Amino acid sequence: MTDKPKHAAFSTMSQPGKQDERSNISVHFGISEEEKVAVQNRGKKVLMALQKLGINTKKSPIVSVLVSGGGLRATIACQGVLTELSHLGILDMVTYLAGVSGSTWCMASLYTQSDDGWEDLQKAEVELQRRLREGSWKTFVALDGLCKAAERDDYSLTDFWSYSFVYFFTKELINTRLSQVRLQSEMGTVPYPIFAAIEENLKIGEKEKTQHAWFEFTPDWAGYSTLGYSEPGTYVSTTYCGSKFEGGKLIQQEPERDLSYLRALCSSVLADKDAMLQGIMDFFKKLTHHSRTQASFLITEPDAGVTLKDIIEELFNLIITFLTDGDCLPHLESLQFTMSGDENFVEAAAFVAEIIEQLSKTNKDEQNQLFQVLLLKTWIKDLVEKSRVSSYLKFLWKTNQCLLTWTWGTMKNFMYKYGDIEAKHLTHVKNLHLMDAGLAINSAYPLVLPPVRNSDIILSFDFSEDPFMTITETEKYCKSCNIPFPPVDKDRLKQDADAPWDCYVFEGEKGPVVMHFPLFNRVNCGSAEVIEKKWQTYETFRFRDYSDDEVIQLLEDSKLNVRENKDRILAKISELSKATS
Repeated sequence: MTDKPKHAAFSTMSQPGKQDERSNISVHFGISEEEKVAVQNRGKKVLMALQKLGINTKKSPIVSVLVSGGGLRATIACQGVLTELSHLGILDMVTYLAGVSGSTWCMASLYTQSDDGWEDLQKAEVELQRRLREGSWKTFVALDGLCKAAERDDYSLTDFWSYSFVYFFTKELINTRLSQVRLQSEMGTVPYPIFAAIEENLKIGEKEKTQHAWFEFTPDWAGYSTLGYSEPGTYVSTTYCGSKFEGGKLIQQEPERDLSYLRALCSSVLADKDAMLQGIMDFFKKLTHHSRTQASFLITEPDAGVTLKDIIEELFNLIITFLTDGDCLPHLESLQFTMSGDENFVEAAAFVAEIIEQLSKTNKDEQNQLFQVLLLKTWIKDLVEKSRVSSYLKFLWKTNQCLLTWTWGTMKNFMYKYGDIEAKHLTHVKNLHLMDAGLAINSAYPLVLPPVRNSDIILSFDFSEDPFMTITETEKYCKSCNIPFPPVDKDRLKQDADAPWDCYVFEGEKGPVVMHFPLFNRVNCGSAEVIEKKWQTYETFRFRDYSDDEVIQLLEDSKLNVRENKDRILAKISELSKATS
């Protein structure tokens, strides 16, 4: 374990916590007081689990389980891993469960379970299989959710992703909030959950900014983790995450986002932009051409509201065409025709004429700016407010706006104008833009390593197509941040890349022991040829039409990685238990 630093690079006038009325923000090293209680109580359960195996120790090691990204493949494999860990009694020894991207889809479901549900995760596995086999995506449910989301001023494409893609793939919407898991986690009845994301504006660039990019969500606090041994983390209560702050004070409280949104935020963007645009276009058509939606417009008043709806839908076609490098002229001409003769859109129609004239004389960026101005000119607030479907119109318009700016994961910056820290690049912007941490490292190593949580052993279940990228990227990250991490034999990993073994153990004089488990390997597949076939079957961007047999096989492959290495895992935990006594 590493001692806390005596001096901080950030100026911290106080250490705000749950009872501090001076600020709603907490600046602290390591973990919060609430998390310390949860870890302490979880430690008691871990000790009991160790004693059942004849391991007598006064202090339990900190065992962290990491589950990586990998789309729906990761969701299914994550469920298999956790079910088997539970079956073997190892999950009771785990203090932290940290997930990225596709694995958060599974985690979000599991943390809605009661304590009894965690005793037998086989039930959750059966329910996952049932949903994938029988579940359905209901258009009117998705649309209702999107209309409610559009009432928020931080609506982004992540909202669209949540109610279209993620809901469609998982056949599940979760209304539970992460803060509602506090009692379970505080009592230590479940592993303490950590959902990982990154701040888009910080994910690329200078080395010192890369480590600032990691953003965590826990039942108690959400924010930027402790950075190095001289910089504390900066957090806001999970309940208030997304509310408006200025200077450390809560200005306007917003409802806490639910786990459906959180898992969407943690898993955006999975595909490349072109594939994503095609998917957005498909879902947009499903949502806007649904019979219930069309019926609602038969009673829309005034008539100009219907015109506005038609215009916004045509704008969507224009924007998608623009973003996919298609011919925009026919859509502009259609817009001009729809607007003509309606006094509400005289100015907008004139501007469309200007765009048509300038289209061939402007570059892509200039055209984008013109289309953004056109959106503003077509937004007639009075018509929207008078409409009986104003939320629907807001959803249509805001989705168009977010498409042009490619805006994801918008969240009000709780550190805006907060003077107690010196990291001004984190305090001068009103909004954060959080997204898939897999764009940095496809596993949440930075959130369980020193000096954040000082894990003694990390069980890393990696569902990535590259079996070793998370290990090599983490080693580079740790070197740049001066964080202890065991040495990695890159030559051996390169040699094993096409046919990895099912478990690799990395350990050194400092830092945690890391046990790394590639999903498809020589043990559960037998050969490099079978491994390659498995990756083709369960490719990252395949989100639907998994057969029952394919789901069952993937669950079994992931379970086998745990089962075959049970003795190695328990031996290492036993060894570390004696070392911490």
